[in-house]
Amino acid sequence: MILHTPDLRIARLKVPEQVTYSHIANAIGAFEAAAYRADNSPYDYYMMGQTAAMSKNAVEGMKIFNKAGCVSCHSGKFQTDHAFHALGMPQIGPGKGDGLEGHDDYGREQVTGDANDRYKFRTPSLRNVALTGPWGHDGAYNTLEAVVRHHLNPEQSLEHYDVSQAVLPSRSDLDEQDFIVHNDATSRFNLANSIEINPVALTDAQVKLLLDYLHALTDPSSLDLRSTAPKKVPSGLSLAD
Repeated sequence: MILHTPDLRIARLKVPEQVTYSHIANAIGAFEAAAYRADNSPYDYYMMGQTAAMSKNAVEGMKIFNKAGCVSCHSGKFQTDHAFHALGMPQIGPGKGDGLEGHDDYGREQVTGDANDRYKFRTPSLRNVALTGPWGHDGAYNTLEAVVRHHLNPEQSLEHYDVSQAVLPSRSDLDEQDFIVHNDATSRFNLANSIEINPVALTDAQVKLLLDYLHALTDPSSLDLRSTAPKKVPSGLSLAD
């Protein structure tokens, strides 16, 4: 496998001391841009004029997606506005050192220091969204449908969140800490109070159509990425070594 890096000088470096952080970052960035590019989905072909590329259900789902306002954040060719929003995603796992016993995650506020940014997280791209579970910044939802329904009514979804769906590494001395924040009424109230999107009423049939559309954002080449793993490293050693 050949990696095409934007910094060709890396190929001419002879000793490890000559390799800088920038060389490594450029090489990894070039690899990711080539290996994980996902712009050949049915949706992409549909947008290029091949109207048969998406099923009728997926097309109807796209209309619902737009009408429901999802497109206001998941917009453009990357299907994200790259902005930060508070959606009241259940806070599970070890956290980032914030709030109750350090198990909360204040999101964007950790970077800006602005309390108005608390619980805001960057809008993710929807490309290959059906393949990128679990969903939510902390993987709170184990199905695509569950995270879609959270967006429809975040406050209700947060209050009735089923912790059994969370897939977390188990460790006897840490398991009880994974839900400390979520199980705390005050922490949950503060999280709910930060929510900045309004509830949207959709029928079960409309949710199914919306999911059909989201599945149409999958690039088939992303279904099997084994070819992106090189058989050996530049030294000649196999990955097994």
